[in-house]
Amino acid sequence: MTFAVLKVSLMQPAQRYISNLTPLRGLAALGVVVFHFSETIAKFVSTDRTLILSKIYILVDLFFIMSGFIICHVYQKYFESGIPGQSFKRFIVARFARVYPLHLFTLLLLILLIAPGGQWNPVMSPKAIPTNILLLHSFGVHNIFTWNVPSWSISAEWWAYMAFPCIVLFISKKKSLALFVLTVFVILAYLGLMFWIPRTNVFDPSVPHRQNLDVTFDWGWLRGLAGFVTGILVYHAYHAGLFYKIFRKDLTTVLLSAASLYCLHKGLNDGITIVLFTMLVYNFALNKDRLHRVCNNGILQYIGKISYSIYLMQFFPVIPLFITQAKLPGLVYSNPQETATTSFWIGAGYCSVYVLLVIGIASLTYYTVEKPCRKLINRKWGKEAMPVYA
Repeated sequence: MTFAVLKVSLMQPAQRYISNLTPLRGLAALGVVVFHFSETIAKFVSTDRTLILSKIYILVDLFFIMSGFIICHVYQKYFESGIPGQSFKRFIVARFARVYPLHLFTLLLLILLIAPGGQWNPVMSPKAIPTNILLLHSFGVHNIFTWNVPSWSISAEWWAYMAFPCIVLFISKKKSLALFVLTVFVILAYLGLMFWIPRTNVFDPSVPHRQNLDVTFDWGWLRGLAGFVTGILVYHAYHAGLFYKIFRKDLTTVLLSAASLYCLHKGLNDGITIVLFTMLVYNFALNKDRLHRVCNNGILQYIGKISYSIYLMQFFPVIPLFITQAKLPGLVYSNPQETATTSFWIGAGYCSVYVLLVIGIASLTYYTVEKPCRKLINRKWGKEAMPVYA
């Protein structure tokens, strides 16, 4: 997932700051937090009423699309005529400084919390520590997600960065062919993930293959790359101004948002939602009307600014419950292997508190870990760094 927006570092002026995408990624991060609350702590919305809470895992794909868009917006000019070693180094330092320190911090923190009690298990496995350090844990190395579960997407994101300069150079040299090949790749990748690639439910292998994009530790790298390349394609449409008059309108925002929510509500195929998300990113990037004014609200901008910390720190409020095996009042624990259930209002109350705790923790890690480490790495190894979007 990317967490790309907006602050420039040491050397070059940044491209125009596309402020509308900052709240979008913040709201997407909070949506993923609510999804994991419902999946791991308490189900409080019946799937008979709506499938939204069970489908919003797909907001991670929205991150990948925004990532490809923003990375292309900021960095493509450095690789259009070649991949010089110095430019590649600056690019990698900038991206490493952006994503790796907090990832490593969360991994080490989990090890410190889990190791003293000896509560090793397939998720918190010592064997998975090296792959998490090397960002290889979205490549099917393990048969279950490991350690800080959301970080699989950081693994996928990192290796998409590695491919980025080659993709840009390909587009620069053979634009028509490259855009065609990349479009075909995206279509085949998403179809493969949903329908063709064998996948097994880690908790119950007898469950039939689900035709969706809820893949993480096994084929997460392909899911991430498909979304990232989609974002690059959207950026080229943005740069060309395709259908500008339609996609810049507030009405388009309303229609695309409503259609996306309807797809989630009804549990329609994830491919449809991806198409809508692609258009939504394009719409947000172009809009300069009422949506733009709303997106520049200080609170929404702040949530977007700390969204990477929100995303990676989202499980930490529940760790005390995991360690102590405490049970929350008002929740029904029918089976130790299943998530508790509760009424809507009790669940919504707990979920609201949970979201606020995550925002508080994310604010702390943003100012004490994420931002200082990024500045330190860029100052030490990227003295002539490219623009770094926060």
